[in-house]
Amino acid sequence: MEQVNITITVKSPTLIANSSTAGVLTSTRGFIDGRVLRGLFASQFISSHKLGREAHKNQDFMKLFYGDLRFVAAYKDTPKGTSFPAPLSLQKNKNADGYASDAVVDFYTGKDLLGFKGVKGFVVVDGKECSPVQIETAIKLHMSRSLEQERVQGRSKDGNIFNYEYLEPNQVFIGSVVGPKAALDEFVRQFPKQLDCHIGRSRRTEYGHCLVEIGDITAVPTPVTSGNSVYVRLHTPLVLGNESIGHVVAQAVQSLGTDISVGAVFASYQEEQSFNSIWGVRSSAEASASAGSIVELVKASGWSQDDLNTLQHILYNGIGTRLQEGYGQGRLWIPGEFKMVKLGKQEAPKLKSLHASTQDIGKKVLEKQVIVNARLRAAHDVDAYIKRTMIRAGVSKHFASVLLAELGTNHETGHKQLQQFLGDKKAEGQKKNEPRVIEKNLREFHLEHAYTRSETKRVNLMEYIIDFDAPTLVAACLAKSGESGTYYEIPAELVDMVGLDKQKLSNVVAYEYWTYFFRHIRKIK
Repeated sequence: MEQVNITITVKSPTLIANSSTAGVLTSTRGFIDGRVLRGLFASQFISSHKLGREAHKNQDFMKLFYGDLRFVAAYKDTPKGTSFPAPLSLQKNKNADGYASDAVVDFYTGKDLLGFKGVKGFVVVDGKECSPVQIETAIKLHMSRSLEQERVQGRSKDGNIFNYEYLEPNQVFIGSVVGPKAALDEFVRQFPKQLDCHIGRSRRTEYGHCLVEIGDITAVPTPVTSGNSVYVRLHTPLVLGNESIGHVVAQAVQSLGTDISVGAVFASYQEEQSFNSIWGVRSSAEASASAGSIVELVKASGWSQDDLNTLQHILYNGIGTRLQEGYGQGRLWIPGEFKMVKLGKQEAPKLKSLHASTQDIGKKVLEKQVIVNARLRAAHDVDAYIKRTMIRAGVSKHFASVLLAELGTNHETGHKQLQQFLGDKKAEGQKKNEPRVIEKNLREFHLEHAYTRSETKRVNLMEYIIDFDAPTLVAACLAKSGESGTYYEIPAELVDMVGLDKQKLSNVVAYEYWTYFFRHIRKIK
């Protein structure tokens, strides 16, 4: 018995409808069950082979989807591995004495678990750590438009509404296809490694877009246990019909010997019903044991490795009925004591290079952010160094309008024109031993020499503009925000990856800095 992992990445809101839902709410399952996985590949096969409604007459189709293959439900993937339905025997501390607040204990350990309560939902176990797995869902309101006129008008005449609960995009679910190697080889040959498809409710409109990746064929895990008892965890629901879970499991394992008996059982029950969209028929509702149910199997003579291997084959092949749809999948469970820990977020891999088109977009975004940073710094400098002095000394704002006009409209040369203009005014004043009016105004203001290469700590605005160094401003805008926390922080690695031309950008950034500098001066009241 071998398996192929199937990785499903949800790319748009996806609704895997529950068997029973409320009147105005269609709720979603928190996983992608085996019947959906099987239907996904069946639809792809029918489409690629142009079988239409005659698929059941195709021998290859029947072998793949009604033969030895088992399409097993896909559960959410996490940094610690793929999650699974929490075993019903697993209990977490609520207010028990003598236990840590994060203690998780299995009933099968024989401990007194007064003050504990059941673990719900999905979990992932890593050694002695047990982490709950949150399935990200949301609800969207829809308006009923059943009549053609209502569809044209885009509204419901009677105001009927309903809600869809759906799986949020960008979640990854991992399931599997289990079976003999020959059947898996045939399955892998029939499909490309990656599929772009739609699944679930309303998949022909805005829901259900997924990317599916088929993995390599691998062997199922080698079972390990000790003692006279092994514990079977239902990985997927088990269809029971009119029988009890103990009877169905006992019938499935009777080939292992006459000394096997069913011990303690922790189980819950549900109804399973599905709809086949290919033939347009609904299956009958059937009583089932829920995924997460636990059955203890006791073997008086003890479990040999051969016994365990045979049991593993039975569990992966499935128990009960509707096995091709992934029902009745069992996995061995080892009871124990665990520590409940939060599931850490998966760190995104570091980028080493970017596609050419992405590089161009990234460059434009970064250039815009650098310019925004320059504008923010200009506003900060006016508030810090200009505003108070202007109000105290009664300096007219007219000089700002003059300098804006000298700055011009050319982003490439504007700040250099401004420097040239003030340099000439300074030279004229020195020649006549009398500073010009604009120079007198600018000398009233003193600023820290932040964006020049000068070692002088504070200079007047005249000297500041003349000695202004555009590359120094760009370097400051690319650096982290400092104390204010109001600037965009730009990662240095991203700057290198997009190939930002700092020298060319510096002229534009300097122009934007001085434009906003003088504009803010004009707004001072």
